[in-house]
Amino acid sequence: MRKLSYMKYLTLLIAFAVATGSLMAQEDNNTLEEQTVVIYNEYSPVLKDASRIQSLPVIEDTVKVEPKFEYSVMPTMYRTSFTPSKIPAATVKGEALKPLNTGLVKIGYGNYISPFAELYINSKRQKNYSLGIAAQHHSSFGKIKNYIDQKIYSGYDDSNIEAFGKKIFAKSVLSGKIYFSSNGINYYGYDPKVYGDPYTINWDSIDYVDTRDEMEKQRFNRLGANMTFESQQTGRKHWNYKFDLGYQYFFTKTKDWQHKIGVDANVGRSVKNISYGVDINYLFNANKMAAYPNPNVVIGTIGFGVPIKMSSLNDMYLNAKPYFRFENEKWQIRAGANFCFELLNSENTFYIYPDVYVQLNVSNTIIPYVSYGGHLQTNNLEFISTVNPFINSYESYHNTSYQHEANLGVKAIISKKVYLHLNANYSHIDQMDAELSMRELAPGLDIMLKAHYYYYIKLGDPTVLNSPKIADARPWQMPDLDVSLRAAYRLTNKISFGVEGYFLNRCFAKEYNEGVQYAKKMKAVIDVNLFGEYKFDDNFSAFLYLNNIACQRYYIWNNYRAQGFNALVGLTYVF
Repeated sequence: MRKLSYMKYLTLLIAFAVATGSLMAQEDNNTLEEQTVVIYNEYSPVLKDASRIQSLPVIEDTVKVEPKFEYSVMPTMYRTSFTPSKIPAATVKGEALKPLNTGLVKIGYGNYISPFAELYINSKRQKNYSLGIAAQHHSSFGKIKNYIDQKIYSGYDDSNIEAFGKKIFAKSVLSGKIYFSSNGINYYGYDPKVYGDPYTINWDSIDYVDTRDEMEKQRFNRLGANMTFESQQTGRKHWNYKFDLGYQYFFTKTKDWQHKIGVDANVGRSVKNISYGVDINYLFNANKMAAYPNPNVVIGTIGFGVPIKMSSLNDMYLNAKPYFRFENEKWQIRAGANFCFELLNSENTFYIYPDVYVQLNVSNTIIPYVSYGGHLQTNNLEFISTVNPFINSYESYHNTSYQHEANLGVKAIISKKVYLHLNANYSHIDQMDAELSMRELAPGLDIMLKAHYYYYIKLGDPTVLNSPKIADARPWQMPDLDVSLRAAYRLTNKISFGVEGYFLNRCFAKEYNEGVQYAKKMKAVIDVNLFGEYKFDDNFSAFLYLNNIACQRYYIWNNYRAQGFNALVGLTYVF
């Protein structure tokens, strides 16, 4: 067995030597001979599962290097030069002008037999001139009921026509107009009590109910012309001027008349934020007035009848008002004086009134202001008729000097759509105003609210206001509070409508009782109106006004009751 083992080892040794020699021969000859390997058993390879490393290797750096360095800047200014290249001037093209309407016609009709008409005609857009005419008419021929349900004719008519023009020069403008207006009223505001017990009299036997009789009418007419010449200097450092010349002839049905001539001139100059100048005003009135019996104490007549006499009265006024103004982004300051000379029926008087105004723009949203001044108010028949169209003629008058007029107010722009204005003033009376304007508060909605509060003080005896039996205790027909509201809404491009409201608080009227004069307290007034418009196209539309929709029988003047509910419908054409 041992010999066999030796033989086995020897055999393996020889085989290894032969194999080694073969490999060496292959390496030397760089050739590989083909060999055949025979495997008698089936080959079944087995792969072992791989073992994964669950975490990445991390190298811990035990040496940390923090860089540290210092630097400094040595600024040096180098001279440079730059010459911009010339470019041609830009050409600004004007926007296309919108078509300009040259005329408007508006006609309507309402209850109480009330025609209405308006006409406006203007020349087309011209570079050097413009011309136009305007005319309006509104009248009523209806009756109303007084407080004993007696029907009284309350007709009226208001008419106006004027022609105007303008000539444009290189640095100035010449403009002017001629006009005529006529306002007719009826004296229907009498108190039936002056004829006795109104509930026991047979009113059908009284013929003065219809006040259309010629003796119960009044008409105020104005015929005049005006011409203005003014500079059109847009830049500063120029002398600007404005001259105005006017004439008016005022006459009534009751033979009163007035010739009025007025001349106004303003010359001023502006240098940077400073402007200065002077206003000069001259007015001359030649009056002739008729004196009539008092209809309140003469039984059996309401109108004026035959005048007792005619009286003449001339007056002349001359004002000189130098001023100084300073304006910048924050401040507006005006300082000056008003020197007034009055010549009334051979009696002359001289007045001096201050003229101060200061306004501060706090933040373009809050603008407080304060002013102090005065003026002379003329009280002739022509002026009074615009306040009270039912006034009787009178022989003489006196002007009113407002020696102290103080105003304190603030303007506030709450937002782009809401504007507020508060004002309080003193002028022998205390007064407070408020105005709230809301434009486009919502799409198509505009609102305007105004309110005025008045507190009257009679100078002299302070106890006189506490006695309603004293005729001079009150400012006649003047309320202590008035409020107005207007809201308009544009529903579509074709339909718009709105509402107007007015409120007048109590006031006092002069009244007579058995020859004794006393103050009569009148009721408050509330008036609400509706209006609407429908556009068929851009040039043609229809309108509707509904006035006094609450049918309030209030009094517009003592014993003069207003018409009740009234409607006016019409058409408007623009061309």
